[in-house]
Amino acid sequence: MNYCAECGFKIEGEFKFCPNCGSQINSGLSSRSSMIKNSEDIIICKNCGEENPSENSDCFSCGIPLKGNKIKKNDLTKLEAKRTDSNQSERKNISDNQNRIKEEKVLDNKKILIISSAIVVAFIFALVLSGFFDSEVKQNITQVENQSSDSGVNLANLEEINELETKVNANPDDLESALHLAHLLQDSGMFEKAITNYKKYLVKHPENADARVDMAICFYNMGDNTTAISEMEAALRYQPKHQIAHLNLGIVNLAAKNIEASKEWFRKTAELDPNSEAGKRAQELLTSH
Repeated sequence: MNYCAECGFKIEGEFKFCPNCGSQINSGLSSRSSMIKNSEDIIICKNCGEENPSENSDCFSCGIPLKGNKIKKNDLTKLEAKRTDSNQSERKNISDNQNRIKEEKVLDNKKILIISSAIVVAFIFALVLSGFFDSEVKQNITQVENQSSDSGVNLANLEEINELETKVNANPDDLESALHLAHLLQDSGMFEKAITNYKKYLVKHPENADARVDMAICFYNMGDNTTAISEMEAALRYQPKHQIAHLNLGIVNLAAKNIEASKEWFRKTAELDPNSEAGKRAQELLTSH
């Protein structure tokens, strides 16, 4: 492939004259590479970027009229070198920026982790200072104590109960020990065993109104209101002015829904001694019911 030396027209085939400008092409025919090589100045086509000798009026490649300043070959080399350096520098800057962004993200994540950990530690420390965990422990201890109290079991009495049971079993005639054992069993909520020992004692001492009233209270705590009333009335036959028996008869009858009977027992309790604790309590119950 050759080009016209006059107009730069691309000539394909064998022509003696340029089809474009009519110039004789025998002696002026040359290759594009030789024309660019022999030319000190070149023009770069703004349309396709092709290099053309400065003598060309149209682009070798696309045929568009050439416009623009002439560039020295040496300057072009320098320009390309600068462009290459610039591109490399730009790529390096982009790479550096990407690395810096990655490093900043890592640092940000570390900062978030450190800050979060510090907040958690500060929160726990604040709870410790406020006594939150202490209150939880105290609450649990109180619940255990309340459960022990509600169960009616006096743990301090268990050892003494075991000793007295051994003693009474070894000596059935030791009725004072049997009565003491009955009281401890009642205080510990062991009502059935308490009743057994009260009965053992009352066989020999039926006149003991206090022991009979205490046994009646055991029946009441077991839900047997009828037997509780019967035993308290029996205690009054031995001791008619037993004020506690009167008060308890009012309370048990009240629990059994015997309202009128309970009021009568409260009135009798207050009449026996209105200034005693039992008398004052009877008056309060009488007023409220």
